[in-house]
Amino acid sequence: MVMLLLGCSGSGASESWRGVVDTLPNGAVRVTNPSQGLWQEGSRWKLVSELQLGELDEPDVAIFSVISGLAVDNEGRIYVLDRQANELRIFSRTGKHIRTVGRTGGGPGEYANANGLLWLSPDSLLVVDQRGERYTVVTSEGDYVRSVPRQLHSYGWVFYGGVVGELIYEHASVGKRPERRPALLGTPLRGERSVVTVRDTVFLPLPTGPTFEPFRIRTDDASMIMGVPFTPSAVYHLDATGRLWFGHGSEFRIFSTSFGGDTLMELIVDGEAGRVTAAELAEWEQGKSIEQFREMGGQLDLDRIPESKPFFDALFLDPDGHLWVSVPARPNETTFAVLDSGGRYLGRLTAPGVRPDRFVTPVVRNGRLYVAGRDDLDVPKIYVYRIAKAPR
Repeated sequence: MVMLLLGCSGSGASESWRGVVDTLPNGAVRVTNPSQGLWQEGSRWKLVSELQLGELDEPDVAIFSVISGLAVDNEGRIYVLDRQANELRIFSRTGKHIRTVGRTGGGPGEYANANGLLWLSPDSLLVVDQRGERYTVVTSEGDYVRSVPRQLHSYGWVFYGGVVGELIYEHASVGKRPERRPALLGTPLRGERSVVTVRDTVFLPLPTGPTFEPFRIRTDDASMIMGVPFTPSAVYHLDATGRLWFGHGSEFRIFSTSFGGDTLMELIVDGEAGRVTAAELAEWEQGKSIEQFREMGGQLDLDRIPESKPFFDALFLDPDGHLWVSVPARPNETTFAVLDSGGRYLGRLTAPGVRPDRFVTPVVRNGRLYVAGRDDLDVPKIYVYRIAKAPR
């Protein structure tokens, strides 16, 4: 074990880092961080609000129903997928509507339930339509290129996965109960329907953490299952290079592995998870699903709700190698813990007034952060922030 005191001017830090780096027997690197990040008052990054898409007084094309995909190109154009309208809407860097493509249907450029966006190249955008059993490729201008059959016969609320080589990987559960395992299923983006099959199965690691039995109610006529709020769970992210990042929200410990399962990095940040407040519990109890559950005769054991929130509930990597970790914060607030490419904890960035959509991965590109979320009135929006970094 080696204690490192390294300068980090590249991350805007003004003092030396006081974490620990271990090289494990398998060659992996473990980085243990103190609770105090590298950023100091004069070096801290800041989020400067630059744009919001989705204001109620904007044209209809800028008002969203259900956002299910978000992408940004090198020119700063913003691509928003609305799964209810089955439309891909393209906006300029300044928020001006450029074009809307797609609609509900089964023809070329039409979708059954569009639920994901993924870049194949700087000029090729993949629209995922899991329920429609196909992928659609469009140019960055929105022009239809081709459709590719999909034969996984399952679909989710929002797409999770990525492209590695010539295969698109989608999250799925494999096997029979109770041995079902989460996995990434890889299928080619070329070929006819008769030959498009799963070519690769990558079983996802199962990080150690507690499990929470959901609330259940069954009557003669119906049944209902509802998750316990504020509980931690396994979190995964597949980056553009094919590395898998994952951890369990019960502790701030994140792993990076290869597709072959080799551990490459382990990142630890010291600290405590945020507490669940009485106001947050009260807000949860006022939800429509709670009302429905109780009307069916369901009983809620509030003692099963954790006193602390998860350490994190989502994560993603930006083009510069920074790891952005979504940290549950106060109501209507979006907070990220940011680590640099070496695994050193820099600090936290907060966007007030934004309730993030944890199913839609944020984007960092062109020096900006793009977040899909909702405001105090529950209106779906895209929030754009300029990332103001301190001079090196």
